[in-house]
Formats: sequence, C-alpha cells, structure tokens
Amino acid sequence: MARPRAHSGADGPKEPHSVSLKVLRLSRPSLSYQYPLPAANTKISSKASLSFPSDDGDSEFIFAPNLTLPPTFGSAYVGETFACTLSANNELPDDTSRVITSVRIVAEMQTPSQVSSLDLEPPDTNGQDGLQKEESLQKIVRFDLKEEGNHILAVSVSYTETLIGNDLQAASGRVRTFRKLYQFVAQPCLSVRTKSSELTPLEVENKSLGPYGKTRLLRFALEAQLENVGDGAVVIKQTRLNPKAPFKAISLNWDIERPDKSETPAPTLNPRDVLQVAFLVEQEEGQQEGLEALQKDLRRDNRAVLGQLSIEWRSSMGDKGFLTTGNLLTRKRA
Repeated sequence: MARPRAHSGADGPKEPHSVSLKVLRLSRPSLSYQYPLPAANTKISSKASLSFPSDDGDSEFIFAPNLTLPPTFGSAYVGETFACTLSANNELPDDTSRVITSVRIVAEMQTPSQVSSLDLEPPDTNGQDGLQKEESLQKIVRFDLKEEGNHILAVSVSYTETLIGNDLQAASGRVRTFRKLYQFVAQPCLSVRTKSSELTPLEVENKSLGPYGKTRLLRFALEAQLENVGDGAVVIKQTRLNPKAPFKAISLNWDIERPDKSETPAPTLNPRDVLQVAFLVEQEEGQQEGLEALQKDLRRDNRAVLGQLSIEWRSSMGDKGFLTTGNLLTRKRA
C-alpha cells in the first residue's frame, strides 16, 4: 500500500484576509429620465409614474430635476482621464483580539505598451496608517488614457495583523499582502481622418537675390474629418494645428475671427456624426528655423511634415477629452 503524500502548508485552506479591497470608478452622474402619464387621463395623476414627483418640476418634460449615478463601469475612452477610488476596509469581527496597522496601497496601470506606477491622492505621509474595526482607508488614482486596447489596473494591499494578548500587549504579528487585477478596454471616442492638398506657392520679393529675385513660399490646405465613434454626444471645444517650423497655420473653422466679432457656438457631435475642419498651412516668410529640415524631407521623400492636430472636447456631462495626432504629412509630389 502506498504511503500517503504529506500535505504542505500551501495545500491547506487559505485563511481569509482581514482587509478587503473595493474599487469604484469615479464618473459624473447623468441626467435622469422620467416618463409621465398623459395629462388627459383624469383618473390617474400624471405624476403617478414619476420616481420623485415634485410640485416645482415640469411633469411633462422628459428630463427630471434629478441626477442618476452610473449603474455600471461604463465605457473608457482614449483621451479622457480614468479615475477610481481604492478602498481598503477592515473586516475583522467585533469579538476579535487582532488589530490592523501599517495599511499600504500600491497601484499601477498596465497598458498595451508599458507599465506605469500611479500616484495616490492623498499621498501617504508615513505609511503607518492603522484601521479600526469597520473603518476604511480610501485613495484616489487618476490615469490619462492615451492608447487603445486592454488596460489592467493592478492594486496591491499590504498590512500588519497583530494579535493582542490578555495583558493588552502585542503577542504576535505578521505582515500580509494580496494583489488584485481589474481589466477594462480603452476605446476611441473620436476617429480622425486627414487629407492635405498642395496649393499654388506664394511668390514674394527677395531683396538678397537682386531686383528680380523672388522666393516661393509653400502653401497647403489640410482637411480633417472628426467622427464621433463613442456612445454619447460630445462638444468639440477646440481644434488646433500645431505647425512645424517653418510653417504657420490658420484655422478656417467656427473659431475664425469675424469682422463683426460674433462667435459661433462650438459644434456638438452625436454618435456617428462627422465634423469637417480645415486649416491653411503656409511657409512663413523669412523663417529660417526648420527650413533646412524641410528641404531635406522634400528631396528625400517629396513630402513635408505640416504638424500635429490637437482636439479638445467635452462629454454631455462635462468630462474633458484631449487627443493629439502624430505628425501629419503632405502627399508625395508627382
């Protein structure tokens, strides 16, 4: 008969931790909807279907004067700031003689390209925070989402569990730790497609070349299509082309300066809406910075780098979003 294998400590049941971890995403509430009954129904009040009837509100308007907390995690979009609360909770029963001290939370974000340590708010002063029974230690972390794909929030919690003897002195203690992973997908909110067209160069006089000398300044038109590929409406607050020297950029969009000084409201994009924006890109006269690099690019690839497009937007509840494209190039010359 074979001898039974001895059981190691790892094979036994694991003792539950005295500290639990809760992670809650921080996001703005949404407008609450209401569905009132028709006012023509005289037997039942039109407010009977409302969750929070009020004499001050309009019972026939679909939006209620209340806000609704997000019921789920929701969508995470590139360009926005991901924020969440990390809560370490003391789960010891009341009849125990153990105490929890030196609670510490460490968080990091794993993106498709790198792993970044996250700063906690408020920061730890000495790392020796103790937790009384039924108390919690809460920290806030924020992370700017800059790339698409899977993201993993990794949170590690360590603490010291001390057993108090009958003489109210520490009898024994041990350091315990655990780690939890929370995965989500960052998806694009705005899809950007660009196209550049070369315009007729502008000829200006160059005194250094004599009375008949002229300099040809390159000119391009840059167009961009912004499509809302998210789930909610966004307001485009600003589109700006950051030109690369020796170019300068002039916006041809709603924010263009008008003779009457009037202002056009920022455009709103509902899901699947497309906004067309355009810029005039011109080579600055007398600008030497970047001129040599431009000439090398034209000789090598017959293409020029115009700059980067920066887009700022707000969600329907005011969440900020920001996106910057890579370097935008002109078409190859024939």
